[in-house]
Amino acid sequence: MCGLVGGVWRQPYSLAPSVATAALGAMAHRGPDAEDQHHEPGVFLGHRRLSIIDLDPRSTQPMHAGSLSIVFNGEIYNYRALRDDLVKRGVSFRTESDTEVLLASFALDGLDCLPRLEGMFAIAIWDRDRRRLTLARDRYGEKPMVYYADADTLLFASEIPPIEIMAGGRLELDRSALPWLFRFSYLPAPASPYRGMRQLPPAHWLQLDLDSWETREGCYYKLPAPPVFVPRADISFEDAKAELRRRLTASVEQRLAASDVPIATFLSGGLDSSIISAIAAQCYGGGIAAYSVGFPEDPAFDESPFARSLAARYPQIEHHVIEVTEDRLAGFTDRTLAMLGEPYADASLIPTAYLCSHVNEKVILGGDGADELFGGYGVYSAMRVSSRIPGWIKTLAQLVPVHGNPAAIRNGFLRAAAFFRMHLRPNSAAEYLSWRSYASPAQIERLGFTPPEAAALPDDFAGLDLATLPDILMMDIRFNLSADMLKKVDLASMQHSLEVRLPFLDSELVAFALGLPESFLISGRARKHILRETFRDQLPADILGRGKKGFLLPIRKWMKSGRMRDELLDLARGQSFLDSAAVEQFAGEHRDGHADRSALLWVCYVFLKWQVRRGAFGG
Repeated sequence: MCGLVGGVWRQPYSLAPSVATAALGAMAHRGPDAEDQHHEPGVFLGHRRLSIIDLDPRSTQPMHAGSLSIVFNGEIYNYRALRDDLVKRGVSFRTESDTEVLLASFALDGLDCLPRLEGMFAIAIWDRDRRRLTLARDRYGEKPMVYYADADTLLFASEIPPIEIMAGGRLELDRSALPWLFRFSYLPAPASPYRGMRQLPPAHWLQLDLDSWETREGCYYKLPAPPVFVPRADISFEDAKAELRRRLTASVEQRLAASDVPIATFLSGGLDSSIISAIAAQCYGGGIAAYSVGFPEDPAFDESPFARSLAARYPQIEHHVIEVTEDRLAGFTDRTLAMLGEPYADASLIPTAYLCSHVNEKVILGGDGADELFGGYGVYSAMRVSSRIPGWIKTLAQLVPVHGNPAAIRNGFLRAAAFFRMHLRPNSAAEYLSWRSYASPAQIERLGFTPPEAAALPDDFAGLDLATLPDILMMDIRFNLSADMLKKVDLASMQHSLEVRLPFLDSELVAFALGLPESFLISGRARKHILRETFRDQLPADILGRGKKGFLLPIRKWMKSGRMRDELLDLARGQSFLDSAAVEQFAGEHRDGHADRSALLWVCYVFLKWQVRRGAFGG
């Protein structure tokens, strides 16, 4: 896990050494162990290293082989198998790194090597003979790649700040993309906050030929995956459980094996991380550290007793519980937001980063991805129930007034019913959009955007039809998982030089899960049914019987009163990009309990703090 940066220029331009050093310095948190850079006329490659595989300096990047030079962020988990195949093809190696295997694979097979890579990665390869730059990103978007292009320059990096430094003041905000930030709390790929800048989408590659200055882009992987990995249609539940256990265990083992440093696990006390921790404890040689958070001030959200229950079952686990209080989180929030290179407003970033800041190891396993594969989110059940309601009943149901603040309803059944009514729509695409939105077009207009800007949707929603549960899951993997969940994991962990590996995102396991019958995933009111039943014998009963909880920041409380709310209003009054009167009105509605505006207010707060960081305050 590392940070990469670079640029190519149409003319033989040389990036000033001070600029190159500053660009690398902006990503020091991503790779504190080593750094290096490569220059030639019109080309710059830079790299910050977090040493995990082959710790010897010989594996420092940029790495070169013949006419090829590479900078690479991530890990290739199957690099040993790929290396064995390459040796049979006559390739010799001078390091034990996955980087050299990746470079040799590309030298022989070009873009065709990408589907064979099992891992998380963002790659930049410069071919000086062909004068061609290649960028590529992993299947699901675990590792970021952002780039800026104009008529004479292409700049790229793992984060936006190095590009800001190299661009030297040329970047301008892209108003057409920013409404999505307020709607979803993040910017889905390929959007970015700047004109001319894009996020390379997951599973995509881009090539630029410098002589013609022509680019081409393609996709090497699409959901659903190849049928060879999909379970047969008549598979029994028991056979599916056995296959799931085999595949997930193999994925954990592969991610444990691809490391020359100790590995830990996250252990929230929920189903997914408990399963990963249980498998890891049984597979890992010796003891393995597990990290949990405790909320001593808020027992309703404190999952540490469940985490302790799992840890007590496996003596191999060295359990660390990090206690979180509102005061600690409030101070930590300022530091975390100050390090953000982009406006990203999923509030769970803060407690996630707080936990990451206490991990002693360089590598940790997490449970992200399980909800999207096995139907874990309530939105999935709600949409499937909605799909079975006749149209005429939906029409009548939509005459029922929407509750202004469902989150304030204490009764769980009534609260769920109010949310269901709030998001009920005539078709599945509109319903999914509603569930994933934190602000309406009308509210975004009130912030100062034009009606077309506020109503525009990402291309992902064009012609969208979510007729089945796999359709919903695949949409969430393409859209919400990559742009929100995986971005959060990368930002939170890399701020603290920590690599997070996600066994549920093994490509063969993904294909297997998406091919399972719906009844295996959601059975009655039980979500992630097959996952729970497969590992029932390895988990304590209290974990098996509990529902899902999010990793939450108390923004509902913070935005009602106190320092953060006051700071938001002060920030809004001191600038002109957002309509300050609208921000104040939303804050008043939230304070008075008329509506839950906490998510929208948090986005405003994060965006304005980001504007301050980039020196645009008052613009």
